Amino acid sequence: MKRIVLLVVVGVLSACDPGGVLGADGGIVGAGGGVGGAGGSGGTAGWKEIAPPDAFSASSVYVYGVHCSAADKCVLAAGTGSSRGGGVYALGPSAWGELLVDGDYEDGPLSAISGTLGDFGFLGFVPTRTGIVARVTSSGVIVSATGDFTAKSSWTAVKTGTVVGGSFGLNATITLQSSSDSDYVFVNNNGYVYGATQAPSASTSWTRLWAPTSKPSVPADFEAQYTADKTLCDWDITPTARPFPSQSFFASKDLNVMIHPANGLNQNSWRELSNREAMFGAVKPGVCISTDKGRHFFFKEFPENLNVSSPGPFGVTCLDNDTCFAFNGTYVYFSTNASQGKASTWTKATVPAGFATSTDITLSAMFFAPDKTHGWMVGDNSRKPLLLRTTDAGRTWVDISGQVAALADSDLVNGFALDANRIWVVGRYGFVGTTGTAQN
Repeated sequence: MKRIVLLVVVGVLSACDPGGVLGADGGIVGAGGGVGGAGGSGGTAGWKEIAPPDAFSASSVYVYGVHCSAADKCVLAAGTGSSRGGGVYALGPSAWGELLVDGDYEDGPLSAISGTLGDFGFLGFVPTRTGIVARVTSSGVIVSATGDFTAKSSWTAVKTGTVVGGSFGLNATITLQSSSDSDYVFVNNNGYVYGATQAPSASTSWTRLWAPTSKPSVPADFEAQYTADKTLCDWDITPTARPFPSQSFFASKDLNVMIHPANGLNQNSWRELSNREAMFGAVKPGVCISTDKGRHFFFKEFPENLNVSSPGPFGVTCLDNDTCFAFNGTYVYFSTNASQGKASTWTKATVPAGFATSTDITLSAMFFAPDKTHGWMVGDNSRKPLLLRTTDAGRTWVDISGQVAALADSDLVNGFALDANRIWVVGRYGFVGTTGTAQN
């Protein structure tokens, strides 16, 4: 029987601001504690499903992210049904494990820490120079882990801080990176790149660095800068879509390369908002790249004028500061010199026949093995699971969706590769699929 999920996140600002709430053994969990899981079911081509715990049979669950340090040390980012919040869960080889971070309003600590009322969902993970950050549906709290992230005691939650000239509100976390203990960048769905000189805490003060479509624009003299240099990027920092985009913004761990889509789904440009389209020319697809730690973004146009309704990328990701990808449901572009910013070059990859003209395909996320040669993309084709694979560093992609078609009920939204053979994919209806023989 198909599982059905409804993810509802409701929040109202409050004045609460405690420093943190810990479980009895040091982990940030609420009264919900851990949850056991059912064993995996048989799959095809070496795949198996790791079903969600029986406790989710009524409310179901949406899995947005997975991250592993070993085959038996993985974590899941989940948003559950309307009866409770989401959470970070440990994941074993054949079953879900403990609830490590509880996003439930009544049982978990996150609402009190962030000063936001309501349940919290978790949208994936961001590797950082010190560990991983869990993306949360309200950016007033930073949830992160160092060391063994399958242990409760490795996870902490702190207030993000305050914003000069405003507040973070209920916008989901996109990324947090730091090149040092005094150089931090934070991005959320509010459409700003923020900078700070200390780690997130109740006393941290964040400054808006870049947001050309905000009112007023950031920087304040953006119009003058853009008039003098039309290569500046004037697009929204973060596009919006449902389900939440897994890779709508990339920031390197040293902060030297940041990339986001241009002319993507539901994105606005400063030209459009300022009624300057006729003055500055037609909108074209591409990416926006910063090489100065988010102080300026420059537009890099793709070499082809793509004649589709939403020509810009849905997602972007990088394997290092030069090897980067941008994609939507009709194409994949790659660069091997992205750190050159607006001077970088982008080449169109080969995708399966029919993608270029399809309006039913969504590519949600891309992930690679550490060898940077074997990679995968996940998404959906008319809500059916879509899985692509490359064995030539992203130059050519083939459709291998048939391997998981018998297991997954709907779209896939994210994945992780421990190596060229051991991978995981996750998605709607609590689906978690894994294989140890991905190259067979």
